[in-house]
Amino acid sequence: MSTTDFRQSNRRGGFYWDKDGKPYISVTTILQVLDKPALRYWFGKEVYRALVVDPSLSEKDALAAPYRSATTAMGRGTTVHSIVEAYKHTKKYLESIPDDFKPYAQAFYTWFEDNDVEMVENEKTVVSKKYGYAGTLDLIVKFKKNGRTLIADVKTGKDIYDEVFMQLSAYKQAYEENGGEKVGIGVLLLSTGADGKATGKYKFEEGEYCFDEFLAARKLWIWKNQELIASIKKHMGERKTIKSKKEEGVKIESNEGE
Repeated sequence: MSTTDFRQSNRRGGFYWDKDGKPYISVTTILQVLDKPALRYWFGKEVYRALVVDPSLSEKDALAAPYRSATTAMGRGTTVHSIVEAYKHTKKYLESIPDDFKPYAQAFYTWFEDNDVEMVENEKTVVSKKYGYAGTLDLIVKFKKNGRTLIADVKTGKDIYDEVFMQLSAYKQAYEENGGEKVGIGVLLLSTGADGKATGKYKFEEGEYCFDEFLAARKLWIWKNQELIASIKKHMGERKTIKSKKEEGVKIESNEGE
């Protein structure tokens, strides 16, 4: 299976950069172009709640409330992904997990047991040279009973939203493009209750391959970010020129020493 070498890469500015300095647009960056009505509703609700708790809040402080909640959600997501990583090595292990997150871990473990699932890989970065994007998938799993293999995304929250299947379709394309076996796609939701706490329950849903829809989002993202793309191309050209001059200097010095 051939893959682009990302061992010396890093992710910055919405791109993955390979060891040669070539950028690949992040899948999640592309999907930011989509309208998310549920996110707008959540944002408004967080502002409202902040003002209910403290009516004296300034406009600036009230509008900052959703970002404080988002930081908490990001911390929750990081912890859950640590649970996934740990499971690969230790299987069930609740002792060191903070109490607030134990129900998420238990839901994750239960899904594996209920479905007789084997973890094949996790946190795998895949790249599509054909379409110029990259992303990091959560899980590749195999169902032991029927031998089916899926790319699975692990989410926490109250429900599964359609756009996640565009994300997974992009991962599937990149994975298979590089010689990976044919895979399905699915989402494992570790449920969060109305009180914002983990319920200990899960929901799993397989989805349809919708890569054409992802490509439409990619096309729209490119259209909306022409200035950024032009700037990156300019800097890459300048970098290439500097590199060529340095290599030429080495060549000249080598010749002079002969």
